[in-house]
Amino acid sequence: MKARPKFIAVLVAAAIAALGGCAALEEPAASDLAPRRIAEVRGAGGGSQRTVAVVLGGGGLRGFAHVGVLAALEEAGIRPDLVVGTSAGAVVGAAYASGMAPARIRSAALGLELASLLDFTWRRGGWIRGESLAHWIDTITAGVPIEQFPVRFAAVATDLRSGEAMVIEQGPAGRAVQASSAVPGMNVPIDYPGGQLVDGGVTSLVPVRVARALGADVVIAVDVYCQGPRADGSRIPTIVSRVMQTQSCLLAAADLSEADLVIAPAVAAPALFAGSAHEHTIAEGYKAARKALQELSGPLHGRDG
Repeated sequence: MKARPKFIAVLVAAAIAALGGCAALEEPAASDLAPRRIAEVRGAGGGSQRTVAVVLGGGGLRGFAHVGVLAALEEAGIRPDLVVGTSAGAVVGAAYASGMAPARIRSAALGLELASLLDFTWRRGGWIRGESLAHWIDTITAGVPIEQFPVRFAAVATDLRSGEAMVIEQGPAGRAVQASSAVPGMNVPIDYPGGQLVDGGVTSLVPVRVARALGADVVIAVDVYCQGPRADGSRIPTIVSRVMQTQSCLLAAADLSEADLVIAPAVAAPALFAGSAHEHTIAEGYKAARKALQELSGPLHGRDG
């Protein structure tokens, strides 16, 4: 009886940063998202001051490392004008752009009972709804819509039919994060007027190009997935995991090449229930960011003073 829940927990931990809690049969709530393609996005850069963006990539529970990275950036006096996130990066990015300090995000993340967020469903298209994740995000961001965040924020998802990256800058933060984190085959796709949305990592694991389209002059990209250890062994789940990581990281290389600074902590995905491992992942993100900033040849601040 214990093996099956453990197997499910391992799959979830490898896929997304936070998930959802009780079995359900009802239809998901209608989506009120209005995502746009990258070609439709209009940037806000070009002024006398540089627009600095922090881009937080996907990577499941490795996303705890983003919290440490943000803490190190703030210590260095770097506060972005724009935050863009995919999947786990959208989870942390939404919290940060809503005005939460890294220390508060850390407390909220470590205090969250991840297993309590599994909301199973029997609908076709996926077996996790993601509604509980959306509710948690809306709770910690006080229900403020994305367009009213003190820091400009965008979550990145993927249109299931066209295979295009979609940029979400308006509407409920929880629903945007739910769409950005909807792992294909695991999570139920999120409906919107133009189709259905799934995990942004399918098309834009570390969405540097989205940040550029939104007007970023300087981009600090955080990759928590591609430098981590790869699964070892010959069992089918291990082989699938290695192939997925290889494909995702080959795709991410083009985005990363356009960043001004890449912070890439080499973290493994911690177990779903391992609280101390989550703290270690945060610490590794902090260390990687400090090291990357020390190696800079020039400042990355976007504002004078």
